[in-house]
Amino acid sequence: MKTYNIPIIYQRVETMTVEADSLQDAMTKALDEFLSIPDEKYLDDSFEFDTVIEDYQEDFNTELAIQNTFK
Repeated sequence: MKTYNIPIIYQRVETMTVEADSLQDAMTKALDEFLSIPDEKYLDDSFEFDTVIEDYQEDFNTELAIQNTFK
């Protein structure tokens, strides 16, 4: 019998609760916290912010949050 390695991709939703002065700052802090959780199977750069963020009545920039996390 042969052995096969079959990759399976899945998503997991995680909610990070952070204290911040703005939605922009909260996104950066949440992303930083999310990326600090050890997970050897996490695919780099495969995260995304849920569209529920749009419910906040504040301006935000997803790319800025990512840049602030990786600086």
